[in-house]
Amino acid sequence: MLTLKGFVLVAVVSATVSALWPAAGGAATLKGVVVARERGTVLVASQAGLIRAVRGSAAVGSRVAVGAGRATVVGRATRAHVRGIVLRRVGRTMFISSNRHLLALRSSDTTPPAPGTVISAQVGIANGQLDEQNEEDVGQVANGTIPVQATVTAVAAGSVTLTVGGQSLTVPLPGGLALPASLVGQTVTIQLSVAGNANDDQGDDDQSGGGDG
Repeated sequence: MLTLKGFVLVAVVSATVSALWPAAGGAATLKGVVVARERGTVLVASQAGLIRAVRGSAAVGSRVAVGAGRATVVGRATRAHVRGIVLRRVGRTMFISSNRHLLALRSSDTTPPAPGTVISAQVGIANGQLDEQNEEDVGQVANGTIPVQATVTAVAAGSVTLTVGGQSLTVPLPGGLALPASLVGQTVTIQLSVAGNANDDQGDDDQSGGGDG
């Protein structure tokens, strides 16, 4: 395993996503709001704020019904409820983990919650991005690591760039190490530390990639 400044690269997972929403079978149809997109899947926030990956394609902000393991668009939403663990903040973007999935929330909070804080937040949805509105700290997790998934968008000598909800997160590699270019476009499972700094200086992310991933 390779430690990447608080990250531990565990494995490359091609064309697979863990924690897929199970088939509904004879159960009632599940409903939620799309808050991010990944390759071949959408991330859906339930009313309770838990994030699930569902096979299908829909724009961020779509209101969906999930049956037989697939999402069907039934409307549009301008807000959603998300619940997760704060991992780090880069510029105005706060990265949180919910059910092993990463979300990027744009936040203007000048005193952001520390890494490891469990938050429950209402987010506004506009132009494929999530804007934190009302946020409540509801718990804390002990220092350690949390497994999550992210897609590699670029590799360079000494760094690897991940994409989360259309936002870029560049992670320095030790000793100028360069990862193989074959990782680009692949989804990797990584262990993210919750004991790192609350803020990382990677500049203002207003110019980072927008859209719905």
